[in-house]
This record gives sequence, C-alpha cells and structure tokens, in this order.
Amino acid sequence: MRKWLVVALFLGFFLGAEAQVQSGTLVDSGRKLLSTSTFTIDGTTTGTVIVELAVNRKGEVTGAKVIPDGTSVTSTPAVMKAQNAAKKLKFTAGTHFAEFEHVRVKYTYKKK
Repeated sequence: MRKWLVVALFLGFFLGAEAQVQSGTLVDSGRKLLSTSTFTIDGTTTGTVIVELAVNRKGEVTGAKVIPDGTSVTSTPAVMKAQNAAKKLKFTAGTHFAEFEHVRVKYTYKKK
C-alpha cells in the first residue's frame, strides 16, 4: 500500500510539473481553467516564461504581462509566443467574482 502511494505521488508531481496555473487572486477565489492547454511549447530553446494575466468576470483574459522574475527564456519571439498563448486562456465566469482578478501561469519551453 505504501509503495503505491509513493508511486502515485511521484507520478502526480512529474506529470503536473510542466502545466501550471501558479498563483493569484483568481486561484484564491476558486476559479478554474476551462481551456485545454498543455503549457508546454516546442521550440529551439529551453526554459520557462511566467505570465501574469488579468481576467474579467466573464473569464476572459483582458491583459497579459511577462514577469521577468522566474522567466529564463530571453528570446523575444519565444516570450511573445507564450504571452499570446496565455491571452487565449479561458477561466470560469461568474458575477460573484471581483471585476478583475490576477493569476500567474508558467509556460515551459522544450527543444524539438
């Protein structure tokens, strides 16, 4: 039994390590990601891009900015690709949420 628990925790950690909605008021209020996104981008570089999003009550992303702290990708086109992907995300809607909430997401680049 203990062995299966260790295996389950190990797999859960590594399978979920690349796709991340990290933190923010949106997460604190219990809103969920509706888009199906892998958060992994194939490219000519490796590294991560952290993007902070502003999300309205409809669940639409209204703004996105790259957070330099935690971003290791330096290629401007690669950073813009992650930022543009983040702008397409959709979250749960509701009138009981704040007018705008923020969330940080992490995109991981892998070499092809």
